[in-house]
Amino acid sequence: QKSALQAEDGQQVLAITGRIVNRSNHELTVPLVRVSLYDMDRHELYHWTFVPGVSTLKPGQASKFRTRLSSPPSGTHDIELRFAKTGE
Repeated sequence: QKSALQAEDGQQVLAITGRIVNRSNHELTVPLVRVSLYDMDRHELYHWTFVPGVSTLKPGQASKFRTRLSSPPSGTHDIELRFAKTGE
């Protein structure tokens, strides 16, 4: 996973890219991905979920993803990505 702050039309944009890989020996459904932004004390400042672009991955298959957030909260220190749980 990589993240970068970019300026677009005078506004800060947080861009996150990465890959999802199926390391199992059977086809898997790909859930939503949850992104959390934390301050230095590990308090969550903001979160969102996104569809990673594929619904399933075959064994050994990988898929790139990209998500963006305009005007991320100031004080963001850490970024965490994980698969979303049902209902998130």
